[in-house]
Amino acid sequence: MDLDQYWAIAEQDIEIQNPVTDRKLKLLDDYCDIRDGLSVLDVGCGKAWVMRRWADSFGITGIGLDTNRHFLDFARSKPPARGAVSYIEGPAQRYQAAPNSFDIVMCLGATFALGDLVKAIDWTVAAAKPGGYIVIGEMMLKHRPLSTQGQLLPHDALDMIGIIERHGAEVSATISASDADFERYVSHHRHATLRWGRQHTGHPNQAEILAKSRADWMYYLKWIRPHLGWTIFVARKTGG
Repeated sequence: MDLDQYWAIAEQDIEIQNPVTDRKLKLLDDYCDIRDGLSVLDVGCGKAWVMRRWADSFGITGIGLDTNRHFLDFARSKPPARGAVSYIEGPAQRYQAAPNSFDIVMCLGATFALGDLVKAIDWTVAAAKPGGYIVIGEMMLKHRPLSTQGQLLPHDALDMIGIIERHGAEVSATISASDADFERYVSHHRHATLRWGRQHTGHPNQAEILAKSRADWMYYLKWIRPHLGWTIFVARKTGG
């Protein structure tokens, strides 16, 4: 199964591709001190809702990295009114970000694109200018369950802040998804994939796509809903 195709199907109805609302994302305007002329790098940008909005409203210059051509085609179809945004298709690790070169480096829900969480934090901090911001969105553990039944669970918020600060940036703000935000997000996925399955009964990948949709839905119900959340961490790189 082509995972890019799967996610294009699952997220066809949404532009904000994380479990968070537009109202919450607009808090980043203040937390990142957004103003005209800033340079932004968005790792795993998808449809690039945040960066496109900043380019429309503030005239930033942005670069988006993603492997999914379906998402990048959508982003390119929405050119900004003021700023300049370009997109590079391919693995983020192939992009050679010059050290200390961007005012803001974002990675919202895509730390896997840089290897893992710790590698992503190291990479984004290195690419940010001294005094610049890194913005990391990641799954978080709400509380430690009595038993994980062999399931590998993520860090909690205190762990995350400690990791970021050990890599040379000070966390200044957090934005967390509510249970309703997460439920809306995964319900969009489930609804869109089931609808696609009904409309494409003869598609060679139908069974695999519906199987993944169900597995993701069950993972949400069993693990995410009771134990996990999603939080954006905004941190300012030391120096500058």
